[in-house]
Order: sequence, then structure tokens, then C-alpha cells
Amino acid sequence: MGKKRAFYDKKDHSKVIGEYYKLFDRYDGTNAKSIKNQLIRLIQKDPYFLDSYLLLYEVLRDEKDFEEAERVLDEAYKKAMELITDKNDKWPDILEWGWLENRHIIRTILNKAISLWENNHMDEALNLFRNLLKTNPNDNVGARYYILAIRMNMSLEKFEKRFDRGGYYDNELPQWFERNYKKFPDEFDWWEKAIKNYE
Repeated sequence: MGKKRAFYDKKDHSKVIGEYYKLFDRYDGTNAKSIKNQLIRLIQKDPYFLDSYLLLYEVLRDEKDFEEAERVLDEAYKKAMELITDKNDKWPDILEWGWLENRHIIRTILNKAISLWENNHMDEALNLFRNLLKTNPNDNVGARYYILAIRMNMSLEKFEKRFDRGGYYDNELPQWFERNYKKFPDEFDWWEKAIKNYE
């Protein structure tokens, strides 16, 4: 068995990161136009710092410009794939959340997967959620919850209605997962074994 390939984003994003966090803190829904223009400038300055795209995606969705929001998310997702995949388009074996520099990439892939789920592209969404879980079994972003929900034929709308508590999930979600994930051994047996290595 070959050596596992781990991905760590080693690009230097220091030219934009400070400015991005200022914009993130300033955005309040009333200053969308100004924030959008500055985010576009940040993207031009560093096309591989993906949080700029994600905030722009959020602003555009708040404005109900869903078509443009999806275009921005697609662009971020393409950049994420350019960063992490090898010349054969293969994902790394390890893409850890614990490496802070990877988080903007993982957030982008997660947002793309959720968008696919929202738009009823279940197989594509599942594929991304599965890759996120496989490359980081510790699962800091909760990909396993989304996988289980899709396998249980839940729409994103139904999932959010049941578990969203105003922007966060409470203890009901992990409890629901614990009660139900063993119904899908084909999906979670490998994860159950892998997670024991983290304990």
C-alpha cells in the first residue's frame, strides 16, 4: 500500500486575509454593494483564497441573486479542486480541518455539496460529502450528518427545518445520527473503524 497523500495549503494568503476578516466583520446586509466591490478586488488579488468567494456567495444569496451566487460558488469550487487534486483529478487521502490553512478549501467544498443537495443533485452532493468524510474522518464539518440525511431521503429544507436552531445545530443532531447511522453499514462501517484511531 502506497504512502497516503496529505494536502496542506501552503499558499501565502497574507496579502488579503486581514482585509477579508475586516469585511467579514463589517458586513451587515445594508452595505452589500460596498462589500461586494471590495470582495471582487480581493478575489482578483488572490484568486486562491476561497473565503472571499464564500462571503460574496453569501452576500449575493442575501440579495436573492441566486444565479450569480451559484456562479461565484462554482468558481471557488473549481479553484478548490485545482488546489487539492493531483494530475489524475484524484483527491488527497488526507484533507484535515485541523490544518487551519485548509479550512477555506473545506468550507468551499462543503458549501458546494450543500448547494448540490439543495438543488436535488443527490448523487453529486453525496460524492462530495463522502470525500470530505473520507479525507477527514474526525469530521469537524459534520459531513456524516448530511450523508445520513440524504440516505434517509431528507431534502435540505426538511433537514434544516428539523435541526437548524437559528444558525447552529444543537445536541438533537448527533443524537439523531447515533440512533440511525447503523442502518447504513455500507456507508458508515469504514468510518466507525476509522474514528477509533482518533480516540
